[in-house]
Amino acid sequence: MPVSKQDKERKPEKRQLIKGLWFLFNVGWFVALSLVVPTAIGLWLDAPERFNSRPLCTLIGFVLGTMTAGYGLYKMLRQFIDEQKDNDNKNELKKGA
Repeated sequence: MPVSKQDKERKPEKRQLIKGLWFLFNVGWFVALSLVVPTAIGLWLDAPERFNSRPLCTLIGFVLGTMTAGYGLYKMLRQFIDEQKDNDNKNELKKGA
């Protein structure tokens, strides 16, 4: 069965969609783990048999997790935007040639 021109054009669109969804999946897990892990460690450290400093370590863990998530999210978005610009530039060159 021959492949039509429309099918060839849909493949890159489908790849871009999957790439975008994969990016969102990764961002979601990164942010969730960046917040949960340090907060859970802080909560564990706040236990009466350890430092008994409730809620200090939990808050410190949450703040560190928030800063980590924010910085990581910025870097991930920056990379994603740069890749999109590169793809757009490549597509412009292909159309012009």
